[in-house]
Amino acid sequence: MTRHMGRVLLVVALAVALLATSCRSLQAIITSAEVGSQSNDGPNIVLISTDDQALVDLRWMPLTRRLIGDQGANFSNFIAPHPLCCPARAQILTGQYAQNNGVRGNRGQYGGYQSLNDPEHTLPVWLRDAGYRTSFVGKYVNGYHPEMGIPAGWEDWDATVRLGYQHFLQYDGRTLTRPEGYHTDYVAERTTQEIAALAADDQPFFLWSSFYAPHGICSATHEIGCSTPPPVSPRFARSFSGVEPPFLDSPSFNEPDVSDKPKVVNRGGKVDVDKAKRLFLQRIRSLASVDEAVAKIVTALRQAGELDDTVIAFTSDNGFLYGEHRYQGKTLAYEESVRVPLLMRGPGIAPGTVRTRTTAMIDVAPTFADLAGAEPLVRVDGESMVDLATGAGSGEDRTLLLQAGIRVPDRRGLGWAYRGVRTDRYTYIYWLETGFVELYDRSHDPYQLTNIADDPRYAQTAEELFDRTTEFGECSGDSCRTEFGPVPPPLR
Repeated sequence: MTRHMGRVLLVVALAVALLATSCRSLQAIITSAEVGSQSNDGPNIVLISTDDQALVDLRWMPLTRRLIGDQGANFSNFIAPHPLCCPARAQILTGQYAQNNGVRGNRGQYGGYQSLNDPEHTLPVWLRDAGYRTSFVGKYVNGYHPEMGIPAGWEDWDATVRLGYQHFLQYDGRTLTRPEGYHTDYVAERTTQEIAALAADDQPFFLWSSFYAPHGICSATHEIGCSTPPPVSPRFARSFSGVEPPFLDSPSFNEPDVSDKPKVVNRGGKVDVDKAKRLFLQRIRSLASVDEAVAKIVTALRQAGELDDTVIAFTSDNGFLYGEHRYQGKTLAYEESVRVPLLMRGPGIAPGTVRTRTTAMIDVAPTFADLAGAEPLVRVDGESMVDLATGAGSGEDRTLLLQAGIRVPDRRGLGWAYRGVRTDRYTYIYWLETGFVELYDRSHDPYQLTNIADDPRYAQTAEELFDRTTEFGECSGDSCRTEFGPVPPPLR
């Protein structure tokens, strides 16, 4: 009898413990659901991004300029502070410079998705917690692979895990597929499908549509200087045949004397003009497909009844040099590499608005958080562009950190190729391995032809910009938004 009662009491105790555990688990599920489904009357947010698009390339995207730029704001001085694919995308996800988000390159010890310091607290998590549905289609952060699962915060997921234009792989969180057709067309179709599905819900949504064009074809080890033209959709194979590349008239194209430039520039000869022209033509042809895709996305939003309540932003992760300073590729701190398009339309943004104040990739996440009424879960280094876009704010121009990492450990263990700053007038770059310095006064030298780092008239200027580089190289959060005041002018 005693043994029987003991068994009964044991069973009852186990049942009570199990029930308590189940209740705690159920409560956790309910709490989680409440956080992710709280009501929010903020606008939908659609981010459309390209890969390696030079600012000048936007000239050959008339639909994008008309449907987004003309209907909203053109941020004409938008900067990629770390002009390389993976670090730029990490900045979009975090609102942080690379020293704070951890991503300094595309791959290697200091790069790739695996280097992201806090992947559990990125932008989609902020927006999901604020009551937004979240969806991603296309190229994600370099180094992401299916074994990592769906990154935190994303509810609907269709990432390209093997890049290519005709032969690519997609991963939806469960299965790998090999779609037919051209990558840009696939991303466009999936994006419009997502819009229809998301619009059926009462929740606002955040959708990132990430295109691979106009990125060239190359191996991962040669990705930075990739200059093999992208394949083009057959329907645009003959487009723009009479177009002459604008860079042919630039004084910096095949610059006659690059002895005052860093060794990454002056160790090579002049670029092949015919190859540069072919590269340009294929790139703008590949962007014709993106231009068409933008129109389809806008149409899908209109048909779903969501266009008037949606902020649409169009940008690229970094720029591209076609042969300016005898260099083809990206990652250098010249204007062609760091300046990228940013067009934004939506509620409260007046059509035809142009904003010349410097803005940057680190501002994207704070802007979207501001629009959504979301709380960033990390210390952001950037600032919201909402007031600037709507005309409620302006302010003085700002100093931005420019930098690029390296793929392999360096002898000093720093992990940086160069660091510097950009103001509304100057570009200052310090190459860490060699100590080589570049300084350009863009007000007098917009093509950055003459390195004035050793010009005694600019000694105080260089000293001030070096101090700003040092300070920003260690900044985090508010300290990355320091207002320094005017830079000392050159001596007369």
